[in-house]
Amino acid sequence: MLDIGTSLRRYRDKYNYTQQYVADVIGISRVAYRKWENNEVDFSLSQLNKVAELYDMPIHEIIIQSDFKKNKVISIQQKRHQYY
Repeated sequence: MLDIGTSLRRYRDKYNYTQQYVADVIGISRVAYRKWENNEVDFSLSQLNKVAELYDMPIHEIIIQSDFKKNKVISIQQKRHQYY
């Protein structure tokens, strides 16, 4: 799993944007955006693309900069093996 929220927060802080500003630009509520940064909800690639456009970067840069959560991937793989 990718920790996209950490990347979103890092870029927002770098540009000194508020959560409200970013949320307004991409067309969601501040609460919804906060949930993105906290990895509480999933979002579409089209929504993530709006964030990338705000920071004038390709979408893959946000994904590449995300922290990889190896323990979650292992957990998913272990569960998958239980069913096979």
